[in-house]
Amino acid sequence: MRRLFALMIAALLLALASPAQAQDLSGFSKRERADILRFAVNNSLFTLYHEVAHLLIDKLDLPVLGREEDAADNIATWMLLGKNTPDSNRVLEDAVKGWLLTGRSFGDHFGDDDYAYGYSPERHRAMQIVCLMVGADRAAFRKVANSYEFDPERQHSCHFDYQLVDRSLRGLLEKPGSGTRVDVVLEDGGRRLRLAERVFRTSGIFEAVAEEVRKGYRLSGRVKFTATRCEEPNAYYDPRTAEIIFCYELVEDFMALYATELRAGR
Repeated sequence: MRRLFALMIAALLLALASPAQAQDLSGFSKRERADILRFAVNNSLFTLYHEVAHLLIDKLDLPVLGREEDAADNIATWMLLGKNTPDSNRVLEDAVKGWLLTGRSFGDHFGDDDYAYGYSPERHRAMQIVCLMVGADRAAFRKVANSYEFDPERQHSCHFDYQLVDRSLRGLLEKPGSGTRVDVVLEDGGRRLRLAERVFRTSGIFEAVAEEVRKGYRLSGRVKFTATRCEEPNAYYDPRTAEIIFCYELVEDFMALYATELRAGR
């Protein structure tokens, strides 16, 4: 994991080193551009763990009681909390902010059709991550929870939420094995997505997460990780092909979200 985050830092430096690429983030200081890129990479990483969760649910026949999307968020959060590093904790903090900014960009509107699709509101997803964080280590994450005006009593009861998730996943993934066959493909993003593709490629997170799957689980058949253009900001797992598909547009979207937030704060 330390190598993974070292590669992420390298991605930021490389992306900022090119004047042509920096023009895509014109109007921001070097520090602000670095923050935008860090936020985009960290949210991309959380998204990858979320999609790995869908992969594991499918290939390991994991039981899911409730919405699979909520379960995938819980698994992704649990995986990152298990790493217990300042960098992985920052990924979770950025993921919380990412969900909140995404919800705000849609006016925090969640209509009947949205509920029917089985996705929890973005603000709920953000606060569930915070709950598991403070539930895992209240001393470490109390400041984060307080920054979102998380009720102190709820912070205390989040310990039981985390214990339930931790006990369940440890029981299911305690001895997952190793040796999954994983193919990684990073396709050309084209001129418009050049910066997003470069940040994603150079971060190394795609290969690193694929390697975690390769070494951490024994899944039947071949698994594929594909980064590509999708004409929409998205990432998803396709159970028909056992393929995690990550769209470069999503990196671009994360950058735009944080850039808008910085402009609004001026």
